[in-house]
Amino acid sequence: MPPAVSERPTRIVVDLDHLAFNLRSIRAHVGVPVMGIVKANAYGHGLVPVALHLQAQGVEQLGVAFLEEGIALRQAGVTAPVLVMGGIFGRQVTQFIAHDLEITVSSLDKLRLVEAAAQALGRKAVIHLKIDTGMERIGVHSYSARPFIEAAVASQWCVLKGIYSHLACSDDPFSPMSAQQLERFLEACAHIDRIGAPMPIRHLANSGGVL
Repeated sequence: MPPAVSERPTRIVVDLDHLAFNLRSIRAHVGVPVMGIVKANAYGHGLVPVALHLQAQGVEQLGVAFLEEGIALRQAGVTAPVLVMGGIFGRQVTQFIAHDLEITVSSLDKLRLVEAAAQALGRKAVIHLKIDTGMERIGVHSYSARPFIEAAVASQWCVLKGIYSHLACSDDPFSPMSAQQLERFLEACAHIDRIGAPMPIRHLANSGGVL
C-alpha cells in the first residue's frame, strides 16, 4: 500500500468578514430574524468557525441537519438557539434535550416520542413542527395537519417555538410551486389562529426564497 497523503492538494479560504456582510444584507432585505444554516460542515466552510462567527454577529438562530452537528456546536461553546432539522430516532431525544437543542417534530408519533422523553427527564422540549407543503421529504402534509397542530399546542411537555416548511423549487423564479407551497403553509398556520393559540415563529424561505 502507498503511504497516506498527508495534505490535500486543494483548500478553501473563507473570509468571515464577507460572511458578516452577507448576513447584514439579508437582514436588511427580509426585515425579520434570520436562521443561519450551518449543516454539512456549514456547506464545507467549517461548522464551528462559521457558527461562532454568526453567533458573534447576533444571528437569532442556527440550523443543522443532524443531532451530532448540534452537539458539536454546544461542545464548541455555541450558545445560540440551534434547530436540528433532520429526522429523529426515539433514543436520541434525551440527547436533544440534554444539549438544549430544538427538535423538528415531523409526525404525531414523533411528537409522542418527544413528549415521553421530556416527561421522563422532567424537562420540557422545544419543538418546531414540520409541515410538508410539496417537498415530499419529511413532515405532515398541510391538508392533514390540524390534529398534529392541535396535539402540539396541547402538549404539556413540549414548547411549540416554531412551525416551518421547505421550498422545493425556489431556485426557479418561474416555477409556480413556491406560491402554491406558501399558500398551503399559511393555511396550515391559520389553524393555530382558529384554535386561539399563540402563533409560533413561522419559517419557510430558504436562500432561494429570500432572493
